[in-house]
Amino acid sequence: MLTLQDIQDKLAQRFKDEKISSLQALPHPFTLPNLQEATQQIQQAIQEQKHILIVGDYDADGIVSTAIMILFFRALNYPHCSFVIPNRFTDGYGISIPLLERFPQAELIITVDNGITALESAQYCKELQKTLIITDHHTPKDTLPDALIVNPKVTGFIQEEICGAMVAWYLCAGLKVTLKLDFDLTPLLELVSIATISDAMPLSNINRAILKKALSLYKSPHFAFSQFLLSQYTRIDEECIGFYIAPLLNASGRMSQADLGLDFLLSTNQEEAKQRFQALQDLNAQRKAIQEENWQKLPSSLITTPHCIIAHGEDWHEGVLGILASKLSQEYQKCAFVLSLKEGIYQGSGRAFGDANLLASLEKIAPLLHNFGGHQGAVGLQIKPENIQAFAQSFKPDEVQSSQEDIYFGELPPTLLTPQLLELLESYAPYGVGNPRPTFSLSPTPLLSSKQIGKDKQHTLLTLQANNRPIKAIAFFSPDFELNFQTLRFFVIRDSFTYQPMLRIQCHS
Repeated sequence: MLTLQDIQDKLAQRFKDEKISSLQALPHPFTLPNLQEATQQIQQAIQEQKHILIVGDYDADGIVSTAIMILFFRALNYPHCSFVIPNRFTDGYGISIPLLERFPQAELIITVDNGITALESAQYCKELQKTLIITDHHTPKDTLPDALIVNPKVTGFIQEEICGAMVAWYLCAGLKVTLKLDFDLTPLLELVSIATISDAMPLSNINRAILKKALSLYKSPHFAFSQFLLSQYTRIDEECIGFYIAPLLNASGRMSQADLGLDFLLSTNQEEAKQRFQALQDLNAQRKAIQEENWQKLPSSLITTPHCIIAHGEDWHEGVLGILASKLSQEYQKCAFVLSLKEGIYQGSGRAFGDANLLASLEKIAPLLHNFGGHQGAVGLQIKPENIQAFAQSFKPDEVQSSQEDIYFGELPPTLLTPQLLELLESYAPYGVGNPRPTFSLSPTPLLSSKQIGKDKQHTLLTLQANNRPIKAIAFFSPDFELNFQTLRFFVIRDSFTYQPMLRIQCHS
């Protein structure tokens, strides 16, 4: 049986080698290679009154990165600045020549959360004598664009796994130094936190330090959008961001209206934020309907191997392919790809399962792919129809060495279901990738009551008896729940008074 000290020791072990645990310990911006030179080029452009164009991306990280740059340049009161987020369906991903042609006045172009594979766009800028600064965090390919690159995965950094918004924030921090500005960058961490969670960055060192600070800022937020969110959700933590806030921003990009997500972040008052939030919710509802419609089409086109599962079809909605791949991966417990035929080529998304490094896996069979890119856990890819079967048979997951402690901690006596345990667990929050919320087992415990809850009555609210008092618990996605300690995988116990997540319980006989 576990004790409180056992649990604290296991949690502390996760961070025994932590070098950065607070904002004061963050590395200086100029330790990120090429960033100082980037700020000097921007300073020169400002001094010469050149037109600056910021090119973002349509996912949550890209939208947040763009918002950070807009807020910074607004604070500068610099008038010669434009911003654009590509449309997923008409512009495609990231910076492109057709997109740049829409801004002929741009003399300095800065990408955020994209650009590391934009070889043709970089050459276009060079030919027209436009300065291009690429800030990104995606994994590069063998050939780099001919531009000034600020990317921890290219030039190295104390922590390579940071999101695009963190790179953008560091660029602003560097500009603050170069331009000798009196500008508080700390509130912008409210934005960075959304991207950190949305892009599933490992919660250690820089990411953990900024997320802890950001979550404390959300108790008294600085922006109209975050003030409104606090009125909606009462408490904004990593789970609230991951399950409710980030998906809304992603939905705007998936449904070709990323500007709506950007406008929400840039709201100037709570009434404006409320209207834009409702519009995002409506858009997300449309996304869910389209997602379900496309999900029903997948079974007729599945290719299954011991290592992956592939769904391929035609005219599926591009904006939901990644979500479908994630859902497919969880259902089949293996890496999954969902591809839709467009203009004679399959294109879509892949999602990793477990410790698979999806990007490294694809690099080993790159000749079978028309194009690909992304992260360890999520990729975008294009495959010619004649290579689908060969791809399926050749794909094998390249697993990464996990540095995480096991999620399962051990058996918990009911006597430990106390506020003290809640306080201990919360002291090691935020939880997520790299710091998973611990799971415990619990011996059979008296059940006082149960009832179905949720919009579709998919979940069951339980009342257990421990320490001579009632303890609330929720069994998610268990509409026909019976307290069977042998088959129930886990449920979440919540403190009766704070009604905040307390711990995950994995039941056993």
